[in-house]
Amino acid sequence: MKSCLFQDESDIQSMRDLIARLPQKSTAIDFEETIQLDSIRARTRLWKNDRQLIGFAYVDDFNNLRFEVEPQFRSAQLEDEIIAWGLGCMKKRNAETGQNDTLDASFLIENAWQVTLLQRSGFVQENLRFLHYARTLNEPIPEHPLPPGFSLRCVKGEDEVENLVTLHRAAFGTENMTVEERLAIMRAPQYERELDLLAIAPNGELAAFCICGIENKNIGYTDPIGVHKNYQRLGLGKAVLGAGLQALKQRGIERAELGTSSENIAMQQLATTMGFVVISESLWFSKKVG
Repeated sequence: MKSCLFQDESDIQSMRDLIARLPQKSTAIDFEETIQLDSIRARTRLWKNDRQLIGFAYVDDFNNLRFEVEPQFRSAQLEDEIIAWGLGCMKKRNAETGQNDTLDASFLIENAWQVTLLQRSGFVQENLRFLHYARTLNEPIPEHPLPPGFSLRCVKGEDEVENLVTLHRAAFGTENMTVEERLAIMRAPQYERELDLLAIAPNGELAAFCICGIENKNIGYTDPIGVHKNYQRLGLGKAVLGAGLQALKQRGIERAELGTSSENIAMQQLATTMGFVVISESLWFSKKVG
């Protein structure tokens, strides 16, 4: 077994192939979007058996360690190297930023080997959880029309990316979304501009968004969802989510999924109102880097 740094586009295809071979859904959340970023590629390490990729790990821009290993190649040595890689990435980042951030990780409760690895490696479980929701599209979708004067359209293209970033930041009250990150979403292989939905205010301002997409031939997703702080409590969240569900249904998708934090009560209420139910939970862990 040997390891190496990320090199080029052929490595992305190898990572896709590994993910496709996994017996369960990958825990590398938003892989196709994340791997478009140069910052992520610089923090990606690959493990190979001869020429076959058997595992990979990277630390994303939010300090989360993401990794996958083909089941038959799991070993204490490989697992320890993955953790060491994540800690090394965080030590370097903290040295560059002057911060003392922890290395974080999140995995489904049922992903026992990854949860056990984190616990064995000294990670501490946090109170925060990530809730995974789903609903069938074979049942009626609640109708929630836009308020008078508002309209719905899809994103026009990369020319309005700066406005999309401004909307995202205003909706969540953070600086997390960047132009580079939004472009990565729009340049991911599975991205469909027609499913990247916007609610437009009467004055022409971008008021809300719902980024939808198709994961496979039967499953679609409808998040992230956000409403500009100036237009909240008008029903825009329900309107754009409903439009997203209808768009997925028209494409023959049978099931829609979304996710949110256990602390995001508003999003949980929106999901429930629109017919979603919790199907699984992810646990969050953190480890001090030192």
